[in-house]
Amino acid sequence: MQFKLTLTPLQRETFVPFNYPYALSAVIYKKIAQADEGYAAFLHQKGYAQNDHSRHFKFFTFSNLQAKFIAVKEALKLEGNSVSFILACHMPKFAENLVKGVFANQQLSIGDHTAQADFTVTQIEALPSLVANSSLETINTVNLKLLSPILIGRKNNRGNDDYLSPEDVDFIPLLKQNLCEKLAVAYGPETAAQETQQKPFEIQTCGLAKLKSRLVTIKAGKAAETKVRGFLGFELEMQASGRVVEMALNTGLGGMNGMGFGCVEGK
Repeated sequence: MQFKLTLTPLQRETFVPFNYPYALSAVIYKKIAQADEGYAAFLHQKGYAQNDHSRHFKFFTFSNLQAKFIAVKEALKLEGNSVSFILACHMPKFAENLVKGVFANQQLSIGDHTAQADFTVTQIEALPSLVANSSLETINTVNLKLLSPILIGRKNNRGNDDYLSPEDVDFIPLLKQNLCEKLAVAYGPETAAQETQQKPFEIQTCGLAKLKSRLVTIKAGKAAETKVRGFLGFELEMQASGRVVEMALNTGLGGMNGMGFGCVEGK
């Protein structure tokens, strides 16, 4: 399930931080909490997993802010009178709580120590699904356009993550592995195996000539500040069942989806 949220700024001049994904993620959690505090705490602290020892997933992601910006000192200045972003989620409970949270209080702020912008949510639109419920078993070939950078990490000898370019030999295998793990959490290991081993399941990169990377700071200016690198400026072609395609669209691809990485749209 994907939503398009349109925001109207409250200030005459509007500035958002360069590293706004963390701030926007915090806004989303806050809005969910207004509708269901317990569920927001579950998503933030744990997320969905097969068991306590397996990887945990948030099962939501969001796009970059969609508007024209100009870089000014430590911030981005909005050019125009509106900005929008896509919010995608897999769990119906999340979608219900999000909508309730957004409409309960139609103002939100996106900011950190460098800049802050206040907005009114002027529209929230549920976008049509690329995959109909009746075609979840059907094999689809779709092009996926990146709406935010994809982050794929590979552990090095020091135990830290090296963030991989889609040109790296391990990028696609790790991307597929991540999606398989999400399917196992959502539908169980047996269904995940059927969808990815017994049916066609292929992903390939397209348009790498325009490849670029983005270094994003998480928790900028705080003691827990970290930097991660995602890649964008390319597309992916996926051949898989409708269920797998839907999972990619609703939860995002790669890691740190809850921080706004890996959001895609299909065509």
